[in-house]
Amino acid sequence: MEIAGRTYTNTGKGVSTMKLLSVGLTGVTQDVTARLQRDCGSLLHEGFRIVIDEISKGKYTFVGCSITEGELSFRNYERVKDALKTYVAKIIADFILNWEERKLIRRFIVRRYDYFSKEEQDQIYDNSLQLLSSNPVVLREFGLQERRRRIMTRIMDYFDHHHELVVDGFVQFRLKDYRENLGRIVEKAADDFMMALEYKEYVRVLRYFISTQESQVPEAHVVIHHSQFFSILDAYGKALEHQYSHAVAACNPNDLDYEDLLITALVTLSPYRVIIHNPCNIGALNMVNTVREVFEDRSVMCQGCELCLESIAYTVDSD
Repeated sequence: MEIAGRTYTNTGKGVSTMKLLSVGLTGVTQDVTARLQRDCGSLLHEGFRIVIDEISKGKYTFVGCSITEGELSFRNYERVKDALKTYVAKIIADFILNWEERKLIRRFIVRRYDYFSKEEQDQIYDNSLQLLSSNPVVLREFGLQERRRRIMTRIMDYFDHHHELVVDGFVQFRLKDYRENLGRIVEKAADDFMMALEYKEYVRVLRYFISTQESQVPEAHVVIHHSQFFSILDAYGKALEHQYSHAVAACNPNDLDYEDLLITALVTLSPYRVIIHNPCNIGALNMVNTVREVFEDRSVMCQGCELCLESIAYTVDSD
């Protein structure tokens, strides 16, 4: 029986219950039900007994909250419902974040990147979770607590005008901006993954080229000065620029950066050993890592020598 927007049910023992809120879920509902029962315990101390029940309807299980004791005045009805709205909003927000969010990410990946293998899709999935948990921009604008706050607000606003919420439909139609943000994170994760694949292929090709090229010098010393500016010397401290200048000149100056310049020079020289001086220069870390990836055990990171000290002094003076 429904009166003025409230649903009443006779329990069969002469006691009427009034349905306050109901949430439709798919999958396991025990955690939601147990948490609702625990949270609603505080209302018992105020003379209100909240009964939590579960009703199956098709693929959904509806977890309902009904009141069986206490004065069913309008004032009490609104007060109890407001308390339940807060409890349910917290619980369902956590349910969405802990369960539905990962399902959404998986769904985005399967639909948009079906040309990737299962293993590659798994890597994009892992990258997406990593971005959600550690990327500074994401944490600032779309971090866990911010996502939770926004979802809770939407749920409480929804219950201002409705007493039944189906989570699937709510996420689909009421959390469009949330889903769009997740979609953008998946796109970023996929872009990062494809860039990593391209980088691996780039390193593989360079390794092959070096393995088939005759070495021009036995040893090359790369001295990092400031940011990514560098010089290349032989074992006697003599500059080697003239030995690779023709290869650098063939590069497109509009596309060339210091990392490209260094890799082009070293690949042309193909030394048996590459010694990097001042390798901890923050501005050159990516460049140094690329050298290490390409030359592998032929690369050596200098732990501190006269060239390193001169390079550090040069950097300080330049700054």
